[in-house]
Amino acid sequence: MEEGLKENMQPIKRLIIVGNGFDLDHKLSTEYSGFKKYLLNNKYKDAFSLIPSPNYDNHGEEYFDNDELKCFLFRKIQGDDDDEWKNFEERLGYLYFSENLFSLSELGNTDGNEWHYTEDNEDNMTNAFRAFSHLTAYFMEWINDVVDEYNADTSSWETKSSFSKLLNTNTNILNFNYTNTVENLYKFNNVNHIHGTLNDEDIILGHSHINQSTTEQFLGADDTIIALEQSLYKDTNKIIYNNIDFFGNLHDVEEVYTYGFSFSDVDMPYAAEIINKISSNATWFLHSSPHEIEHKEHYVQKLKNNDFIGTITEWL
Repeated sequence: MEEGLKENMQPIKRLIIVGNGFDLDHKLSTEYSGFKKYLLNNKYKDAFSLIPSPNYDNHGEEYFDNDELKCFLFRKIQGDDDDEWKNFEERLGYLYFSENLFSLSELGNTDGNEWHYTEDNEDNMTNAFRAFSHLTAYFMEWINDVVDEYNADTSSWETKSSFSKLLNTNTNILNFNYTNTVENLYKFNNVNHIHGTLNDEDIILGHSHINQSTTEQFLGADDTIIALEQSLYKDTNKIIYNNIDFFGNLHDVEEVYTYGFSFSDVDMPYAAEIINKISSNATWFLHSSPHEIEHKEHYVQKLKNNDFIGTITEWL
């Protein structure tokens, strides 16, 4: 019997959730470790720890040194860890600037010059905010470089027959990638890029951490630190609301397939919304790639924790 048809020949309404593992499985080098290397590709490597200050051209226009920016962004995102940035977006919710700022305890020993140091704090965090405003543009530049390299050799393009069989007029794809790999390789356009694509002026990138601290730590800088955290925050509730038509149309979905979706904390609110909308009898298919099989028990538990009561199985 043809894939996706019931015994009465009615097509099954199907949702496929596509994550970064999909692009990786199609030979795109989109690991976050690649963005780490992109930022490290600067003349300072990782040795520049100061918050960059702007320069001004002959017309008074502000600009930053790209090498300083890249090194600074790398240092702050890397923190004290030494890994491959698999949790890159979550890191953006845990940025620390203590080495660049004067704390309240330090200001108590400044012999009456605390306002001078407060102004330094304010200037430093303002520049840090400006520096991080370049993060998304750098990220898009890196992804574009990856895609350009991939597109330069179309002989490496390879489709997956098991995925192709899932695509029909009753299939919807929720795509967490910024690339158009699905559209280009499979000529399938019923795709919702929930965080935007490289064709857009901007994309959605960010963390899910909400800082509950209300204690002043760095006089003159605390408000800007909060503003920076908020600017890097991925407001999933707002994104879901902005895609209300898509999620509202999932009520009769009977099959959900994941392909390269990592069930990260920052993106779990979308999975919870899907579970809330689809049929209670739906079946959830986890892709049987080595990575997803390795984390299967964890993914299954996350689905159950979000009240999924249907069948969970695998597909290839």
